[in-house]
Amino acid sequence: MDDIPHVEIYTDGGCDPNPGPGGWGAVIRHAGREWRLSGNDPATTNNRMELQAAAAALSLLQGLLGPCRVDLYTDSRYLQEGITRYIPLWERNDWLTRDGHPVKNRAMWRTLHRLARMHRVTWHWLRGHDGHPLNELADRLATAARQRLAQEPAAESPTQGAEDSLPTALVYVKASGRGASGWGAVLRDGLQVRPLSGTAAPATVNALLIRGATEALRALDGQHRVILHSDAGYLVNGGARWAAAWQARGWLTKDGRPVANRELWEELLAEARRHRVTWVRGPGDAPTGPDDLALAGKLAARR
Repeated sequence: MDDIPHVEIYTDGGCDPNPGPGGWGAVIRHAGREWRLSGNDPATTNNRMELQAAAAALSLLQGLLGPCRVDLYTDSRYLQEGITRYIPLWERNDWLTRDGHPVKNRAMWRTLHRLARMHRVTWHWLRGHDGHPLNELADRLATAARQRLAQEPAAESPTQGAEDSLPTALVYVKASGRGASGWGAVLRDGLQVRPLSGTAAPATVNALLIRGATEALRALDGQHRVILHSDAGYLVNGGARWAAAWQARGWLTKDGRPVANRELWEELLAEARRHRVTWVRGPGDAPTGPDDLALAGKLAARR
């Protein structure tokens, strides 16, 4: 195991008030590279945000590098002591405390424990707000994610009926035509952060963008409210506006020519109909901002 990659992770999470709207942040560092993650929840607790930060970082790490030797730093005694001291006791006691009550945040603890076993993790506690630059960075990411919650209802309010209860997923899509053509996507669904990528040769960048969006939507289990981000106007405008007009004209453009990539567009629209998709140009108001879009670009370029 000593030849596996060594990674440092710094995490933080919090609410204001507690319980209430919360945010989490994480910084992953490996061999001179850095990934920044963040997210939020409109109704949560400090402890749940601390757990989610660690789980999201370990989940993304598995997709990026595979099993790693990890030094994870947190200012949460709840997280550090829970994962190192209490989880073995909870497992032996069928996830009940010593006095027979269900362990709080049991589902999140079990998810985190499963993800941690994919790596060799050393859990470090450090004092919060004590000047450590990466701990402070994780704190700023968490705070910014929580503060963005005030903007989200106006930007994306659900319609009435059953859609109100749909889970929300964030999708970021990029494509690269340099060298081996490829697409990359980052999919955020609850605690899970999934990096996706693929190739298609020969293929145009536009075709790769459609393919990336299709595969990301296909990877979702069940119906979701999806906020799909890309910096490519072709993909965003096509999904949001142009495709409906193309269909109405029998898949012809305004000047009567056949629409390029028709079969790919039809495949994407079939997947999009399974969900309620909002198409966003660039990072928009998403809590993770440009970092996930940049990561999608790196995944595309690595193909």
